[in-house]
Amino acid sequence: MTKKIMRSLVPALVLSLAVGSLAGCGSNQATTETTAAQGGAAETTAAAAASTEAGAVATTSAKDTLIIATANETPSLTTNLHNAVAGDYINSMTHNGLFETADDLSSVPALCESYEIVSDTEWLFHLRKGVKFHNGMEMTAKDVKASLDLCKESPQVSQYGKSTGTVEVVDDYTIKITTDGPQSGLLSDLCHHGNAILPAELIESGHDFNKEPIGTGPYKVVAWNKGESVELEAFEDYWGGAPAIKHVTWKIIPEGSSRTMALEAGEVDLVVEVETTDIARLDDNPDITVFNGPGTSHNWMMINNEKAPFNNKDFRLALASAIDKEAVIKVALNGNASVSDSMTPDCFPGVVADGAPTYDVAKAKEYMAASGLNPADCGFSIICSDDAKLRMGQVIQSCLKENLGVDVTLESMDLATYLDVTATGDYEAAIGGYTSSNLLAYVQGVYHSSSINGSNKTRTNNPEIDALIDKLQATLDPEENVKAAAELSLAINELCPQVPLFLKNDIRAYNAKLQGFNMTASGDTHIEKYYWGN
Repeated sequence: MTKKIMRSLVPALVLSLAVGSLAGCGSNQATTETTAAQGGAAETTAAAAASTEAGAVATTSAKDTLIIATANETPSLTTNLHNAVAGDYINSMTHNGLFETADDLSSVPALCESYEIVSDTEWLFHLRKGVKFHNGMEMTAKDVKASLDLCKESPQVSQYGKSTGTVEVVDDYTIKITTDGPQSGLLSDLCHHGNAILPAELIESGHDFNKEPIGTGPYKVVAWNKGESVELEAFEDYWGGAPAIKHVTWKIIPEGSSRTMALEAGEVDLVVEVETTDIARLDDNPDITVFNGPGTSHNWMMINNEKAPFNNKDFRLALASAIDKEAVIKVALNGNASVSDSMTPDCFPGVVADGAPTYDVAKAKEYMAASGLNPADCGFSIICSDDAKLRMGQVIQSCLKENLGVDVTLESMDLATYLDVTATGDYEAAIGGYTSSNLLAYVQGVYHSSSINGSNKTRTNNPEIDALIDKLQATLDPEENVKAAAELSLAINELCPQVPLFLKNDIRAYNAKLQGFNMTASGDTHIEKYYWGN
């Protein structure tokens, strides 16, 4: 019998002003009091949690290999040199952070065993003892300090290092973080793969982590066959218990229907990016399980605000009002998404859609007239990195031509090139998205000026927006934090720095005999908990 798994999305917002000692907790338990807006960022990581269950099934697993099909190749195996979902998938298997994202989107301890909030700006973190790196070295506070400091220095992920302020080694298993003012996003930032813990000795020696990733995660990289696959094997000394599945292959299959056919033929065991036109067929296959649930991936047509005509606010509003988002979802995703008008994900507490343009052709024409621009002179190119984005681009192309008389061309490129040109601003428009498990991480990455040349691909540089993001970061009281979120989302809606399209469903398809499947609303999964049933 075919199994179809659904989930509802209930984002967590756990904020407190409590100061003092917090009880120690394991990686599968949420802390009782915290001052962080919970979750990880952009392209977020879930490090491996201790799992007695994984150890229990290891002896009964009928199969010890797993082949995963994915559309895009990671741009890097190095945790701090990318901010891509494709890279996060690998990093979450090979590395851990002090914290990880739980199913309810809260931030729970991983390599950190417990922590204390000494004051609004002082935190003590007590580390797990006996944690081994893949090279056999034991993790200590020295490694944590070196890794968190490294994140600050890496342009691709530095926005997730800002909250950690000054990091001090107290003793071998304790670090102290002194932040620059209250930081509501500290714990969520510590979930991000950019803050994954690496051996200090290797950092200091200039080790090439791209050639030889060394972390504390449940799997080790065996080989990276660029353009084809990444091969991993279980780390038997993993602190959370050795995984049941001993060999994992991430196989690059760019074309969607090819991924589906490979799953149906038994050539792969799990498909990450499921071709939406194939979902019904997969649902009817008794040998395949389909997971389909709402996610936090906010997708948009991002536009380079530094370039004309996109530096004209009325033109941006015209674009946002001229695109039929329902058509985009229907054509590109077969309906597996929900329309988003707000410039920030409306799945998070406090976010409002007020002030955001909606699909309204008459209004789009008014904005176009107000811009003072001639539509014939406003043609531009949209870049796309996969087939689904290309289909979105085709709908947008048609809408803008029909509704505004603006000519659009579409350009396809591989993910690595796409990430480079959008980060550096060498583009006009692109189809993209950003996944986060909390609002603060999202806005810091997407709209704060300090993230330009990183994840702020629209190159939004607005002092008012920066100030409101900083206010959200410093607001620890839960009720006041929600108010600050509403004020911020309204301001961004009115600025209209890009064209929001939809919140995308998370969809996975896998062999029905595969057990232990898990995934948070932000897309994190613990592959070390997977095992094969009969």
